[in-house]
Amino acid sequence: MERRVRTRIAPSPTGDPHVGTAYIGLFNLAFAKKNGGDFILRIEDTDQGRSTRESEKMIFETLKWLDINYSEGPDEGGEYGPYRQSERFHLYGDYARQLVEKGEAYYCFCTRDRLDKLRERQKAMGKAPGYDGHCRSLSEDEIKAKLEAGDEYVIRLKMPYEGTTVIKDRLRGDVVFENDKIDDQILLKGDGFPTYHLANVVDDYLMQITHVIRAEEWIASTPKHIQLYKAFGWETPEFIHMPLLRNSDRTKISKRKNPVSLNWYKEQGYLKEGLINFLGLMGYSFPDNREIFTIDEFMDNFDINHVSLGGPVFDLVKLGWVNNQHMRMKDLDELTELAIPFFKDQNYIGENVSEKEYKTVKRIVEILREGTHFLKELAEGAAIYYNDDYELPVVNEDMNKKERKSIERMHNAINDETGKASIKNFIGKIENSKEDLTEEEAKALLNETLDEIGEGPGKVLMPLRVVITGQARGAELYQVISIIGRDRTLDRIKNMVKKYNLF
Repeated sequence: MERRVRTRIAPSPTGDPHVGTAYIGLFNLAFAKKNGGDFILRIEDTDQGRSTRESEKMIFETLKWLDINYSEGPDEGGEYGPYRQSERFHLYGDYARQLVEKGEAYYCFCTRDRLDKLRERQKAMGKAPGYDGHCRSLSEDEIKAKLEAGDEYVIRLKMPYEGTTVIKDRLRGDVVFENDKIDDQILLKGDGFPTYHLANVVDDYLMQITHVIRAEEWIASTPKHIQLYKAFGWETPEFIHMPLLRNSDRTKISKRKNPVSLNWYKEQGYLKEGLINFLGLMGYSFPDNREIFTIDEFMDNFDINHVSLGGPVFDLVKLGWVNNQHMRMKDLDELTELAIPFFKDQNYIGENVSEKEYKTVKRIVEILREGTHFLKELAEGAAIYYNDDYELPVVNEDMNKKERKSIERMHNAINDETGKASIKNFIGKIENSKEDLTEEEAKALLNETLDEIGEGPGKVLMPLRVVITGQARGAELYQVISIIGRDRTLDRIKNMVKKYNLF
């Protein structure tokens, strides 16, 4: 009878949840769902000095935010729990000692001093560091005497000295390791804590994991895990090693060169749909080569055999483009609700948002979402609608030619005689208008000034844009005027006229 497919991710709760956890989690979930199986979350908190419940809680929250939903886990329960390794410690020692009794593992009493000297000697001889099997041949009497004397020990796995260990990887084919180059790994440490290798294999077996889908950095550890399964006499799961996420220079993704915290992406206002879409593109392609898709479309079309082994580059520019596509597709009211906290962070609106404020934010979101990449950027770009007190930038020696030219153009526009005439003309028109101008009404006023001054848009509208927004480009001027209203428009113009002594 074929076993039910079961996959898992097993992050360590030692800091902010890593983007790599979401990446591997997504592919584990997709594989399980495509095959009618289960996807579970196990927390590997054997590093008690660094593991925290706060970090664990963030893992739960960010995975659920991204809709990487697991059916079993510490916060979900399940029949194969507990799902924290710290609550399973009583298991590992027993399993390690079972291997000793079977002759597949042994007690090692080597001191730290001996191991340090061994490593120095191997280094001096140009050999790869590794345990030399010193305690592997101890007699039963020697072992018994040391145990009775209370000598500190670890338990090591007996790796075969000859032959090879073969990883039958779904994506990579057979990956072969020479056994004589793999040392006898520690299974149980001197303090009774299991190593990653022992805990990982025991837990995967007891939780009936059928497919281990993880990053390629674990390939070097996999022969040890395969030998552990053999030593126990257990069926080995299928191993599938995903390509690592890479920085632009092809090195492994790291916080020195890329934000790696899922919290950072959430705080910047990347949509969960955009981030999931981007992670799905990492090493995977649809048969029709589409780049924009939902998580459900990803799940429905998923085929693990379409994963590419070329190291996917985690490119923030590409992520921004993908996220922008989802911002454009999202229902406007839903996007507005998501954007409101970011508008509050900028102090544009208070905690209790009035109907008028909501309507204003909604229109701003509608205008700006076309050209922004995440919600924080959108809210920061909305300053043009909320900041009434501004000054024109001035040229400095650090600017490039393009920046200098743009600033000079702004100053020239409002000091030019045509520019001053345009500002005076528009003041008269806006003073005689109603407070709540529609965009069409604001556009009509601007066109009237254009006609009456009799010059081109550059000569007429540029100085108006400068005094109303303090910028050389941006949103359509009639949109700004309609959103901020007649009174604020007038106040802005008059403040700039006075500040720069225009007339």
